[in-house]
Amino acid sequence: MRHTTLVAAVAGVLVAGTASAATPATSLSIDRSDAHPGLVIVDGQAQPVFSGDPGTWIQGRAWVQVPTDSDRDGRPDRVLVRFARAKDGPPRAPVIMEASPYWAGVNPVKNHDVDHDLYHPPATGRSAGGVTPWAARTWITRGFAWAEVDSIGTGGSTGCPTTGGRAETLGVKAVIDWLNGRAPAVDAAGAPVRAAWASGAVGMIGTSYDGTLPNAVATTGVEGLKAIIPISAISDWYSYYRAGGAVVAPEGYQGEDADILAKFVLTRTHPEICRPVVADLARRQDRRTGDMSAFWRERSYLADVRRVKAAVYVAHGLSDWNVKPSQAARWYAALHAQGTPTKLYWQPGGHGGPPPLAEQIRWFTRYVLEIRNGVENELPVLVAEWSGTIRRYAAWPLPGTTPQAVPLAEMTLRAGTPARWLTFTDRPDQTLLAFSAHPRRANGLAFASARLGAETRLSGFATASVRMSLGQDAANLSLAIVDLPPNGPPQLVTMGWADPQNRATLWRTDPITPGEPITVPVAFEATEHLFPAGHRIGVTILQTDHDFTIRPPAGNTMTIDTASSSVRLPLSSPPPAPPS
Repeated sequence: MRHTTLVAAVAGVLVAGTASAATPATSLSIDRSDAHPGLVIVDGQAQPVFSGDPGTWIQGRAWVQVPTDSDRDGRPDRVLVRFARAKDGPPRAPVIMEASPYWAGVNPVKNHDVDHDLYHPPATGRSAGGVTPWAARTWITRGFAWAEVDSIGTGGSTGCPTTGGRAETLGVKAVIDWLNGRAPAVDAAGAPVRAAWASGAVGMIGTSYDGTLPNAVATTGVEGLKAIIPISAISDWYSYYRAGGAVVAPEGYQGEDADILAKFVLTRTHPEICRPVVADLARRQDRRTGDMSAFWRERSYLADVRRVKAAVYVAHGLSDWNVKPSQAARWYAALHAQGTPTKLYWQPGGHGGPPPLAEQIRWFTRYVLEIRNGVENELPVLVAEWSGTIRRYAAWPLPGTTPQAVPLAEMTLRAGTPARWLTFTDRPDQTLLAFSAHPRRANGLAFASARLGAETRLSGFATASVRMSLGQDAANLSLAIVDLPPNGPPQLVTMGWADPQNRATLWRTDPITPGEPITVPVAFEATEHLFPAGHRIGVTILQTDHDFTIRPPAGNTMTIDTASSSVRLPLSSPPPAPPS
Protein backbone atom coordinates (compact mmCIF):
# COMPACT_ATOMS: atom_id res chain seq x y z
CA MET A 1 0.00 0.00 0.00
CA ARG A 2 2.86 2.40 0.64
CA HIS A 3 4.30 2.60 -2.86
CA THR A 4 1.70 3.68 -5.39
CA THR A 5 4.26 3.99 -8.20
CA LEU A 6 5.58 0.43 -7.95
CA VAL A 7 4.21 -1.29 -11.06
CA ALA A 8 4.74 -4.85 -12.27
CA ALA A 9 7.41 -5.13 -14.97
CA VAL A 10 4.88 -6.65 -17.32
CA ALA A 11 2.60 -3.61 -17.21
CA GLY A 12 4.55 -1.57 -19.75
CA VAL A 13 4.42 -4.42 -22.23
CA LEU A 14 0.70 -4.82 -21.76
CA VAL A 15 -0.15 -1.16 -22.12
CA ALA A 16 2.14 -0.63 -25.07
CA GLY A 17 1.44 -3.85 -26.89
CA THR A 18 -2.20 -4.71 -26.49
CA ALA A 19 -4.26 -1.73 -27.58
CA SER A 20 -6.04 -3.97 -30.06
CA ALA A 21 -7.23 -6.13 -27.16
CA ALA A 22 -10.09 -3.74 -26.54
CA THR A 23 -11.60 -3.76 -30.03
CA PRO A 24 -15.37 -3.44 -29.63
CA ALA A 25 -18.01 -5.41 -31.46
CA THR A 26 -18.65 -2.40 -33.73
CA SER A 27 -16.36 0.57 -34.36
CA LEU A 28 -17.60 4.11 -33.85
CA SER A 29 -16.46 7.40 -35.31
CA ILE A 30 -18.63 10.12 -33.90
CA ASP A 31 -18.44 13.86 -33.32
CA ARG A 32 -20.66 14.18 -30.23
CA SER A 33 -20.99 17.94 -30.49
CA ASP A 34 -24.57 17.75 -29.16
CA ALA A 35 -23.87 16.16 -25.76
CA HIS A 36 -20.10 16.69 -25.53
CA PRO A 37 -18.95 19.63 -27.70
CA GLY A 38 -15.77 18.87 -29.62
CA LEU A 39 -15.40 15.30 -28.41
CA VAL A 40 -14.37 12.73 -31.00
CA ILE A 41 -15.06 9.02 -30.43
CA VAL A 42 -13.22 6.41 -32.49
CA ASP A 43 -13.43 2.67 -31.83
CA GLY A 44 -15.32 3.40 -28.66
CA GLN A 45 -12.63 5.68 -27.25
CA ALA A 46 -12.61 9.43 -26.63
CA GLN A 47 -9.73 10.74 -28.73
CA PRO A 48 -6.94 13.16 -27.65
CA VAL A 49 -8.12 16.21 -29.60
CA PHE A 50 -7.71 18.91 -26.94
CA SER A 51 -4.57 20.67 -25.74
CA GLY A 52 -2.02 18.61 -23.85
CA ASP A 53 0.07 21.66 -22.89
CA PRO A 54 -0.34 22.28 -19.14
CA GLY A 55 0.48 25.93 -19.77
CA THR A 56 -2.82 26.32 -21.62
CA TRP A 57 -5.01 24.47 -19.11
CA ILE A 58 -7.43 26.23 -16.78
CA GLN A 59 -6.35 25.22 -13.29
CA GLY A 60 -7.61 25.90 -9.79
CA ARG A 61 -7.79 24.75 -6.17
CA ALA A 62 -10.58 24.50 -3.65
CA TRP A 63 -11.01 23.34 -0.08
CA VAL A 64 -14.20 21.30 0.17
CA GLN A 65 -16.08 21.05 3.46
CA VAL A 66 -16.55 17.50 4.80
CA PRO A 67 -19.35 16.50 7.24
CA THR A 68 -16.80 15.06 9.70
CA ASP A 69 -14.50 16.38 12.42
CA SER A 70 -11.87 13.65 12.42
CA ASP A 71 -9.21 15.81 14.14
CA ARG A 72 -11.70 16.73 16.91
CA ASP A 73 -10.98 20.47 16.73
CA GLY A 74 -14.65 21.50 16.70
CA ARG A 75 -14.62 22.48 13.02
CA PRO A 76 -15.64 20.48 9.92
CA ASP A 77 -12.75 18.85 8.09
CA ARG A 78 -11.76 20.25 4.69
CA VAL A 79 -10.07 18.45 1.80
CA LEU A 80 -7.98 20.13 -0.87
CA VAL A 81 -8.78 19.40 -4.50
CA ARG A 82 -6.64 20.59 -7.42
CA PHE A 83 -8.31 20.58 -10.81
CA ALA A 84 -7.53 21.35 -14.43
CA ARG A 85 -9.26 21.26 -17.79
CA ALA A 86 -8.42 22.16 -21.35
CA LYS A 87 -9.20 25.77 -22.31
CA ASP A 88 -10.41 24.49 -25.68
CA GLY A 89 -12.37 21.64 -24.10
CA PRO A 90 -16.07 21.21 -23.29
CA PRO A 91 -17.52 24.08 -21.22
CA ARG A 92 -19.01 21.55 -18.77
CA ALA A 93 -16.54 18.70 -18.49
CA PRO A 94 -16.85 15.26 -16.88
CA VAL A 95 -14.12 14.67 -14.31
CA ILE A 96 -11.56 11.90 -13.87
CA MET A 97 -10.31 12.05 -10.31
CA GLU A 98 -7.50 10.50 -8.30
CA ALA A 99 -7.74 10.81 -4.53
CA SER A 100 -4.57 10.00 -2.62
CA PRO A 101 -2.84 10.35 0.74
CA TYR A 102 0.49 10.48 -1.12
CA TRP A 103 0.38 13.71 -3.15
CA ALA A 104 2.33 15.53 -0.42
CA GLY A 105 4.85 12.76 0.22
CA VAL A 106 5.19 10.50 3.25
CA ASN A 107 6.92 10.30 6.62
CA PRO A 108 9.63 7.98 7.96
CA VAL A 109 8.00 5.71 10.55
CA LYS A 110 9.01 2.68 12.56
CA ASN A 111 6.85 -0.44 12.27
CA HIS A 112 5.65 -2.59 15.17
CA ASP A 113 8.01 -5.21 16.57
CA VAL A 114 7.04 -8.69 15.35
CA ASP A 115 9.70 -10.70 17.15
CA HIS A 116 7.75 -11.60 20.27
CA ASP A 117 5.73 -14.43 21.72
CA LEU A 118 2.21 -15.06 20.47
CA TYR A 119 -0.79 -13.92 22.48
CA HIS A 120 -2.76 -16.51 24.33
CA PRO A 121 -5.74 -15.72 26.64
CA PRO A 122 -4.70 -15.07 29.99
CA ALA A 123 5.26 16.41 9.46
CA THR A 124 4.43 19.52 8.20
CA GLY A 125 1.77 20.23 5.52
CA ARG A 126 3.07 19.86 1.97
CA SER A 127 0.90 20.44 -1.05
CA ALA A 128 1.70 20.69 -4.74
CA GLY A 129 0.67 23.95 -6.39
CA GLY A 130 -0.96 22.40 -9.45
CA VAL A 131 -2.07 19.08 -10.86
CA THR A 132 0.41 16.40 -11.94
CA PRO A 133 0.72 16.85 -15.73
CA TRP A 134 1.76 13.28 -16.56
CA ALA A 135 -1.31 11.90 -14.79
CA ALA A 136 -3.69 14.55 -16.12
CA ARG A 137 -2.71 14.66 -19.79
CA THR A 138 -4.31 11.35 -20.81
CA TRP A 139 -7.73 12.56 -19.71
CA ILE A 140 -7.65 16.31 -20.31
CA THR A 141 -6.74 15.85 -23.98
CA ARG A 142 -9.82 13.64 -24.35
CA GLY A 143 -12.26 16.21 -23.04
CA PHE A 144 -12.33 15.28 -19.38
CA ALA A 145 -11.30 17.52 -16.52
CA TRP A 146 -8.75 16.11 -14.06
CA ALA A 147 -8.90 16.41 -10.27
CA GLU A 148 -6.46 15.44 -7.53
CA VAL A 149 -7.67 15.19 -3.93
CA ASP A 150 -5.47 15.27 -0.86
CA SER A 151 -7.05 12.59 1.31
CA ILE A 152 -8.13 13.70 4.74
CA GLY A 153 -5.20 14.50 7.07
CA THR A 154 -2.67 14.77 4.23
CA GLY A 155 -1.12 17.60 2.26
CA GLY A 156 -3.34 20.67 2.17
CA SER A 157 -6.33 18.96 3.79
CA THR A 158 -7.32 19.09 7.45
CA GLY A 159 -8.62 16.21 9.55
CA CYS A 160 -6.71 13.04 10.38
CA PRO A 161 -5.97 9.87 8.41
CA THR A 162 -8.13 6.97 9.62
CA THR A 163 -6.72 4.14 7.45
CA GLY A 164 -9.86 3.16 5.62
CA GLY A 165 -12.23 4.63 8.17
CA ARG A 166 -15.47 6.48 7.48
CA ALA A 167 -13.89 9.95 7.62
CA GLU A 168 -11.53 9.16 4.73
CA THR A 169 -14.43 7.90 2.65
CA LEU A 170 -16.57 10.97 3.32
CA GLY A 171 -13.63 13.26 2.57
CA VAL A 172 -13.49 12.07 -1.02
CA LYS A 173 -17.27 11.81 -1.34
CA ALA A 174 -17.51 15.50 -0.41
CA VAL A 175 -15.51 16.42 -3.51
CA ILE A 176 -17.95 14.53 -5.74
CA ASP A 177 -20.79 16.30 -3.95
CA TRP A 178 -19.06 19.64 -4.61
CA LEU A 179 -18.66 18.82 -8.30
CA ASN A 180 -22.42 18.27 -8.33
CA GLY A 181 -23.29 21.46 -6.42
CA ARG A 182 -24.16 19.68 -3.16
CA ALA A 183 -21.20 20.66 -0.93
CA PRO A 184 -19.55 24.02 -0.17
CA ALA A 185 -15.93 24.91 -0.90
CA VAL A 186 -13.66 27.93 -0.58
CA ASP A 187 -10.51 29.17 -2.23
CA ALA A 188 -7.24 30.11 -0.50
CA ALA A 189 -8.73 33.49 0.46
CA GLY A 190 -11.86 31.92 1.92
CA ALA A 191 -14.18 33.00 -0.88
CA PRO A 192 -16.83 30.48 -2.03
CA VAL A 193 -15.89 28.33 -5.04
CA ARG A 194 -18.41 26.59 -7.27
CA ALA A 195 -17.62 23.91 -9.85
CA ALA A 196 -19.78 25.42 -12.57
CA TRP A 197 -17.37 24.01 -15.17
CA ALA A 198 -18.09 20.39 -14.13
CA SER A 199 -20.82 18.29 -15.73
CA GLY A 200 -21.29 16.32 -12.50
CA ALA A 201 -20.19 12.98 -13.99
CA VAL A 202 -17.10 11.59 -12.25
CA GLY A 203 -14.77 8.65 -12.84
CA MET A 204 -12.07 7.64 -10.37
CA ILE A 205 -8.82 5.78 -10.96
CA GLY A 206 -5.78 4.94 -8.86
CA THR A 207 -3.35 2.30 -7.67
CA SER A 208 -2.94 0.89 -4.15
CA TYR A 209 -4.30 3.40 -1.59
CA ASP A 210 -5.32 5.59 -4.52
CA GLY A 211 -7.35 2.64 -5.85
CA THR A 212 -8.77 1.79 -2.43
CA LEU A 213 -10.38 5.21 -2.01
CA PRO A 214 -12.55 4.74 -5.14
CA ASN A 215 -13.77 1.42 -3.73
CA ALA A 216 -14.61 3.16 -0.47
CA VAL A 217 -16.46 6.08 -2.07
CA ALA A 218 -18.39 3.78 -4.39
CA THR A 219 -19.94 2.06 -1.37
CA THR A 220 -21.63 5.35 -0.40
CA GLY A 221 -23.69 5.21 -3.60
CA VAL A 222 -22.90 8.90 -4.14
CA GLU A 223 -24.74 10.41 -7.10
CA GLY A 224 -22.38 11.44 -9.87
CA LEU A 225 -19.74 8.74 -9.43
CA LYS A 226 -20.26 6.83 -12.67
CA ALA A 227 -17.26 4.50 -12.92
CA ILE A 228 -14.03 3.53 -11.15
CA ILE A 229 -10.85 1.65 -12.05
CA PRO A 230 -9.29 0.40 -8.78
CA ILE A 231 -5.80 -1.05 -9.39
CA SER A 232 -4.12 -3.23 -6.72
CA ALA A 233 -6.73 -1.89 -4.33
CA ILE A 234 -8.11 -2.98 -0.96
CA SER A 235 -11.72 -4.07 -0.61
CA ASP A 236 -11.43 -5.20 3.02
CA TRP A 237 -8.84 -3.78 5.42
CA TYR A 238 -9.10 -6.66 7.89
CA SER A 239 -7.82 -9.11 5.30
CA TYR A 240 -5.07 -6.65 4.37
CA TYR A 241 -3.60 -6.74 7.88
CA ARG A 242 -5.03 -10.06 9.12
CA ALA A 243 -5.61 -13.58 7.77
CA GLY A 244 -7.69 -16.25 9.48
CA GLY A 245 -7.32 -14.40 12.79
CA ALA A 246 -3.53 -14.12 12.45
CA VAL A 247 -1.73 -10.77 12.36
CA VAL A 248 -0.22 -10.78 8.86
CA ALA A 249 1.86 -8.09 7.20
CA PRO A 250 1.79 -6.78 3.64
CA GLU A 251 4.91 -7.98 1.81
CA GLY A 252 7.93 -5.82 2.55
CA TYR A 253 6.33 -4.08 5.54
CA GLN A 254 6.62 -6.49 8.45
CA GLY A 255 5.07 -4.85 11.49
CA GLU A 256 2.96 -2.32 9.61
CA ASP A 257 -0.64 -1.86 10.77
CA ALA A 258 -3.45 0.70 10.58
CA ASP A 259 -1.80 3.12 13.02
CA ILE A 260 1.58 2.94 11.27
CA LEU A 261 0.05 3.68 7.87
CA ALA A 262 -1.78 6.68 9.34
CA LYS A 263 1.50 8.07 10.68
CA PHE A 264 3.13 7.37 7.31
CA VAL A 265 0.68 9.56 5.38
CA LEU A 266 0.04 12.23 8.05
CA THR A 267 1.42 15.26 6.17
CA ARG A 268 -1.12 18.00 7.03
CA THR A 269 -0.09 21.15 8.87
CA HIS A 270 0.03 20.78 12.66
CA PRO A 271 0.05 16.96 12.56
CA GLU A 272 0.32 16.83 16.34
CA ILE A 273 -3.45 17.33 16.57
CA CYS A 274 -3.85 13.79 15.22
CA ARG A 275 -1.93 12.03 18.00
CA PRO A 276 -5.11 10.98 19.87
CA VAL A 277 -6.63 9.70 16.61
CA VAL A 278 -3.57 7.58 15.79
CA ALA A 279 -3.45 6.32 19.39
CA ASP A 280 -7.08 5.26 19.02
CA LEU A 281 -6.22 3.36 15.83
CA ALA A 282 -3.38 1.58 17.67
CA ARG A 283 -5.70 0.56 20.48
CA ARG A 284 -8.68 -0.55 18.38
CA GLN A 285 -6.77 -2.47 15.69
CA ASP A 286 -5.89 -5.16 18.29
CA ARG A 287 -2.56 -6.68 17.32
CA ARG A 288 -2.76 -8.96 20.35
CA THR A 289 -5.58 -11.31 19.30
CA GLY A 290 -6.01 -10.46 15.59
CA ASP A 291 -9.77 -10.88 15.98
CA MET A 292 -12.38 -9.34 13.72
CA SER A 293 -14.18 -6.39 15.36
CA ALA A 294 -16.39 -3.36 14.74
CA PHE A 295 -13.20 -1.43 13.96
CA TRP A 296 -12.48 -3.69 11.00
CA ARG A 297 -16.13 -4.01 9.98
CA GLU A 298 -16.18 -0.24 9.41
CA ARG A 299 -13.28 -0.77 7.00
CA SER A 300 -14.91 -3.51 4.93
CA TYR A 301 -16.20 -2.23 1.59
CA LEU A 302 -17.31 -5.78 0.82
CA ALA A 303 -19.84 -5.46 3.63
CA ASP A 304 -21.37 -2.42 1.89
CA VAL A 305 -21.06 -3.59 -1.71
CA ARG A 306 -24.85 -3.49 -2.20
CA ARG A 307 -24.67 0.33 -2.24
CA VAL A 308 -22.31 0.49 -5.23
CA LYS A 309 -23.88 2.17 -8.27
CA ALA A 310 -20.71 2.93 -10.24
CA ALA A 311 -19.34 0.60 -12.92
CA VAL A 312 -16.17 -1.05 -11.56
CA TYR A 313 -13.15 -2.25 -13.57
CA VAL A 314 -11.03 -4.26 -11.12
CA ALA A 315 -7.32 -4.72 -11.92
CA HIS A 316 -4.78 -6.68 -9.87
CA GLY A 317 -1.50 -8.58 -9.95
CA LEU A 318 -1.55 -12.31 -9.30
CA SER A 319 1.87 -12.01 -7.64
CA ASP A 320 0.93 -9.02 -5.47
CA TRP A 321 1.79 -9.96 -1.88
CA ASN A 322 1.37 -6.40 -0.65
CA VAL A 323 -2.31 -5.96 -1.49
CA LYS A 324 -3.04 -9.64 -1.94
CA PRO A 325 -5.09 -11.01 -4.88
CA SER A 326 -8.19 -11.92 -2.88
CA GLN A 327 -8.82 -8.20 -2.37
CA ALA A 328 -9.66 -7.97 -6.08
CA ALA A 329 -11.18 -11.42 -6.46
CA ARG A 330 -13.75 -11.08 -3.70
CA TRP A 331 -14.63 -7.52 -4.75
CA TYR A 332 -15.21 -8.59 -8.35
CA ALA A 333 -17.23 -11.64 -7.30
CA ALA A 334 -19.50 -9.59 -5.04
CA LEU A 335 -20.05 -6.91 -7.68
CA HIS A 336 -20.71 -9.45 -10.42
CA ALA A 337 -23.15 -11.40 -8.25
CA GLN A 338 -25.34 -8.34 -7.72
CA GLY A 339 -25.32 -7.32 -11.38
CA THR A 340 -23.05 -4.28 -11.14
CA PRO A 341 -21.34 -3.55 -14.48
CA THR A 342 -17.85 -4.88 -13.84
CA LYS A 343 -14.71 -6.25 -15.44
CA LEU A 344 -11.70 -8.07 -14.00
CA TYR A 345 -8.12 -7.75 -15.28
CA TRP A 346 -5.48 -10.12 -13.93
CA GLN A 347 -1.83 -9.43 -14.76
CA PRO A 348 0.88 -11.91 -13.69
CA GLY A 349 3.15 -9.48 -11.84
CA GLY A 350 3.19 -7.77 -8.49
CA HIS A 351 1.85 -4.54 -7.02
CA GLY A 352 0.42 -2.22 -9.64
CA GLY A 353 -0.19 -2.84 -13.32
CA PRO A 354 -3.23 -1.10 -14.83
CA PRO A 355 -5.44 -2.47 -17.58
CA PRO A 356 -4.30 -1.55 -21.10
CA LEU A 357 -4.87 2.14 -21.73
CA ALA A 358 -7.43 1.45 -24.45
CA GLU A 359 -9.46 -0.52 -21.89
CA GLN A 360 -9.37 2.38 -19.43
CA ILE A 361 -10.45 4.92 -22.04
CA ARG A 362 -13.28 2.72 -23.31
CA TRP A 363 -14.51 2.13 -19.74
CA PHE A 364 -14.76 5.84 -18.96
CA THR A 365 -16.11 6.62 -22.43
CA ARG A 366 -18.93 4.15 -21.84
CA TYR A 367 -19.82 4.91 -18.23
CA VAL A 368 -18.69 8.51 -17.58
CA LEU A 369 -19.50 9.96 -21.01
CA GLU A 370 -22.37 7.45 -21.30
CA ILE A 371 -21.59 6.71 -24.95
CA ARG A 372 -22.57 3.16 -25.85
CA ASN A 373 -19.44 1.58 -27.27
CA GLY A 374 -20.14 -2.11 -26.64
CA VAL A 375 -18.06 -2.49 -23.47
CA GLU A 376 -20.98 -4.07 -21.65
CA ASN A 377 -21.21 -6.82 -24.31
CA GLU A 378 -17.57 -7.95 -24.11
CA LEU A 379 -16.24 -10.92 -22.17
CA PRO A 380 -15.62 -9.44 -18.72
CA VAL A 381 -12.49 -11.30 -17.56
CA LEU A 382 -9.03 -10.56 -19.00
CA VAL A 383 -6.01 -12.64 -18.00
CA ALA A 384 -2.62 -11.31 -19.12
CA GLU A 385 0.41 -13.55 -19.57
CA TRP A 386 4.06 -12.68 -19.13
CA SER A 387 4.41 -12.70 -22.93
CA GLY A 388 1.96 -9.80 -23.15
CA THR A 389 -0.83 -11.94 -24.56
CA ILE A 390 -4.23 -11.22 -23.03
CA ARG A 391 -6.95 -13.88 -23.04
CA ARG A 392 -10.62 -13.14 -22.44
CA TYR A 393 -13.07 -15.33 -20.54
CA ALA A 394 -16.76 -15.26 -19.72
CA ALA A 395 -16.29 -15.78 -15.98
CA TRP A 396 -13.84 -16.06 -13.11
CA PRO A 397 -12.97 -18.54 -11.67
CA LEU A 398 -12.52 -19.73 -15.23
CA PRO A 399 -15.23 -21.90 -16.78
CA GLY A 400 -14.67 -25.63 -16.29
CA THR A 401 -13.07 -25.30 -12.87
CA THR A 402 -14.13 -27.93 -10.33
CA PRO A 403 -13.04 -28.07 -6.65
CA GLN A 404 -11.16 -31.28 -5.85
CA ALA A 405 -10.38 -32.40 -2.28
CA VAL A 406 -6.95 -34.01 -1.88
CA PRO A 407 -6.02 -35.61 1.49
CA LEU A 408 -2.46 -34.89 2.52
CA ALA A 409 -1.98 -38.61 3.20
CA GLU A 410 -2.45 -39.25 -0.54
CA MET A 411 0.37 -36.89 -1.45
CA THR A 412 4.08 -37.67 -1.29
CA LEU A 413 6.02 -36.35 1.69
CA ARG A 414 9.04 -34.64 0.09
CA ALA A 415 11.33 -34.90 3.12
CA GLY A 416 11.19 -37.48 5.90
CA THR A 417 9.31 -40.71 6.51
CA PRO A 418 5.54 -40.71 5.83
CA ALA A 419 3.21 -41.33 8.77
CA ARG A 420 -0.32 -40.40 9.74
CA TRP A 421 0.81 -38.07 12.54
CA LEU A 422 3.75 -35.78 11.73
CA THR A 423 5.28 -33.42 14.30
CA PHE A 424 7.59 -30.49 13.55
CA THR A 425 9.21 -27.65 15.48
CA ASP A 426 8.84 -23.97 14.57
CA ARG A 427 11.73 -21.91 13.22
CA PRO A 428 10.70 -18.25 12.83
CA ASP A 429 13.49 -17.53 10.33
CA GLN A 430 11.80 -19.60 7.59
CA THR A 431 9.69 -18.43 4.66
CA LEU A 432 7.20 -20.60 2.82
CA LEU A 433 8.94 -20.34 -0.55
CA ALA A 434 12.47 -20.93 0.80
CA PHE A 435 11.31 -23.95 2.79
CA SER A 436 9.48 -25.30 -0.28
CA ALA A 437 12.76 -25.23 -2.19
CA HIS A 438 14.72 -26.99 0.58
CA PRO A 439 12.31 -28.76 2.98
CA ARG A 440 13.64 -29.86 6.36
CA ARG A 441 11.43 -32.47 7.99
CA ALA A 442 12.21 -31.26 11.50
CA ASN A 443 10.83 -27.76 10.89
CA GLY A 444 7.88 -28.12 8.53
CA LEU A 445 6.08 -30.36 6.05
CA ALA A 446 6.29 -30.40 2.26
CA PHE A 447 3.98 -32.55 0.12
CA ALA A 448 3.76 -33.16 -3.62
CA SER A 449 1.14 -34.59 -5.96
CA ALA A 450 1.92 -37.11 -8.67
CA ARG A 451 3.25 -35.64 -11.90
CA LEU A 452 0.47 -34.07 -13.92
CA GLY A 453 -0.35 -35.86 -17.15
CA ALA A 454 -1.76 -32.73 -18.78
CA GLU A 455 -1.80 -28.97 -18.35
CA THR A 456 -3.85 -28.24 -15.25
CA ARG A 457 -5.22 -24.86 -14.24
CA LEU A 458 -5.77 -23.69 -10.66
CA SER A 459 -8.38 -20.93 -10.86
CA GLY A 460 -10.08 -19.32 -7.89
CA PHE A 461 -9.89 -19.90 -4.14
CA ALA A 462 -8.09 -22.95 -2.75
CA THR A 463 -8.75 -23.90 0.87
CA ALA A 464 -7.34 -26.33 3.41
CA SER A 465 -8.67 -28.15 6.44
CA VAL A 466 -5.84 -29.01 8.83
CA ARG A 467 -6.37 -31.47 11.69
CA MET A 468 -3.69 -30.83 14.32
CA SER A 469 -2.65 -30.64 17.91
CA LEU A 470 -0.19 -28.23 19.51
CA GLY A 471 2.52 -28.75 22.10
CA GLN A 472 1.64 -25.37 23.63
CA ASP A 473 -1.40 -23.08 23.69
CA ALA A 474 -0.64 -20.92 20.61
CA ALA A 475 0.97 -21.16 17.18
CA ASN A 476 0.94 -19.65 13.72
CA LEU A 477 -0.24 -21.75 10.77
CA SER A 478 1.16 -20.88 7.34
CA LEU A 479 0.52 -22.78 4.09
CA ALA A 480 1.63 -22.44 0.49
CA ILE A 481 0.79 -24.06 -2.82
CA VAL A 482 3.78 -24.25 -5.15
CA ASP A 483 4.47 -25.39 -8.69
CA LEU A 484 7.18 -28.10 -8.66
CA PRO A 485 8.87 -28.52 -12.06
CA PRO A 486 10.86 -31.66 -12.93
CA ASN A 487 14.02 -29.59 -12.62
CA GLY A 488 14.63 -26.24 -11.01
CA PRO A 489 13.23 -24.35 -8.03
CA PRO A 490 9.55 -24.26 -7.06
CA GLN A 491 7.33 -21.38 -8.12
CA LEU A 492 5.05 -19.82 -5.56
CA VAL A 493 1.40 -20.09 -6.59
CA THR A 494 -0.48 -18.90 -3.51
CA MET A 495 -0.28 -18.68 0.29
CA GLY A 496 -2.64 -18.69 3.27
CA TRP A 497 -2.32 -18.06 7.00
CA ALA A 498 -4.45 -18.71 10.09
CA ASP A 499 -4.47 -18.48 13.86
CA PRO A 500 -5.67 -21.82 15.32
CA GLN A 501 -7.31 -19.85 18.14
CA ASN A 502 -9.73 -18.44 15.54
CA ARG A 503 -10.67 -21.85 14.18
CA ALA A 504 -14.40 -21.33 14.93
CA THR A 505 -14.80 -17.64 14.02
CA LEU A 506 -12.72 -14.58 13.15
CA TRP A 507 -14.61 -12.64 15.81
CA ARG A 508 -13.41 -14.66 18.82
CA THR A 509 -10.21 -16.14 20.23
CA ASP A 510 -10.81 -19.63 21.64
CA PRO A 511 -8.21 -21.12 23.99
CA ILE A 512 -6.23 -24.19 22.93
CA THR A 513 -5.46 -27.13 25.18
CA PRO A 514 -2.02 -28.57 24.35
CA GLY A 515 -2.28 -32.07 22.91
CA GLU A 516 -6.01 -31.78 22.11
CA PRO A 517 -6.87 -32.34 18.41
CA ILE A 518 -8.49 -29.38 16.64
CA THR A 519 -9.40 -28.67 13.02
CA VAL A 520 -8.31 -25.35 11.52
CA PRO A 521 -9.63 -23.96 8.20
CA VAL A 522 -7.22 -22.03 5.99
CA ALA A 523 -8.19 -19.84 3.04
CA PHE A 524 -5.51 -19.41 0.39
CA GLU A 525 -5.23 -16.19 -1.55
CA ALA A 526 -7.06 -16.16 -4.89
CA THR A 527 -4.93 -17.26 -7.81
CA GLU A 528 -4.88 -18.05 -11.49
CA HIS A 529 -2.07 -20.45 -12.41
CA LEU A 530 -1.39 -22.99 -15.15
CA PHE A 531 0.66 -26.05 -14.13
CA PRO A 532 2.41 -27.52 -17.20
CA ALA A 533 2.21 -31.24 -17.89
CA GLY A 534 4.93 -33.09 -15.97
CA HIS A 535 4.92 -30.65 -13.06
CA ARG A 536 3.66 -31.49 -9.56
CA ILE A 537 1.43 -29.52 -7.23
CA GLY A 538 3.19 -28.89 -3.93
CA VAL A 539 1.72 -28.06 -0.52
CA THR A 540 3.91 -26.64 2.24
CA ILE A 541 2.95 -26.32 5.92
CA LEU A 542 4.88 -24.20 8.41
CA GLN A 543 4.07 -22.47 11.64
CA THR A 544 5.75 -19.06 11.43
CA ASP A 545 6.29 -17.36 8.07
CA HIS A 546 9.18 -14.96 8.65
CA ASP A 547 8.07 -12.35 6.10
CA PHE A 548 4.38 -12.18 7.01
CA THR A 549 3.45 -13.39 10.52
CA ILE A 550 4.35 -12.54 14.11
CA ARG A 551 7.66 -14.29 14.90
CA PRO A 552 7.54 -15.98 18.35
CA PRO A 553 10.59 -17.64 19.91
CA ALA A 554 11.66 -20.85 18.17
CA GLY A 555 10.59 -24.21 19.52
CA ASN A 556 6.78 -24.36 19.32
CA THR A 557 5.60 -27.79 18.18
CA MET A 558 2.71 -28.78 15.92
CA THR A 559 1.45 -32.26 14.99
CA ILE A 560 -0.52 -32.76 11.76
CA ASP A 561 -2.96 -35.62 11.15
CA THR A 562 -2.33 -36.19 7.43
CA ALA A 563 -5.24 -38.63 7.05
CA SER A 564 -7.75 -36.07 8.30
CA SER A 565 -6.16 -33.02 6.67
CA SER A 566 -6.75 -32.01 3.07
CA VAL A 567 -6.51 -29.23 0.51
CA ARG A 568 -9.39 -28.33 -1.76
CA LEU A 569 -8.12 -27.18 -5.15
CA PRO A 570 -10.24 -25.55 -7.88
CA LEU A 571 -8.74 -27.35 -10.89
CA SER A 572 -9.46 -27.74 -14.59
CA SER A 573 -7.68 -28.75 -17.77
CA PRO A 574 -9.33 -26.42 -20.29
CA PRO A 575 -8.00 -25.44 -23.70
CA PRO A 576 -6.69 -21.88 -23.50
CA ALA A 577 -8.95 -19.07 -24.61
CA PRO A 578 -7.90 -17.40 -27.87
CA PRO A 579 -5.79 -14.30 -27.34
CA SER A 580 -7.30 -10.87 -27.79
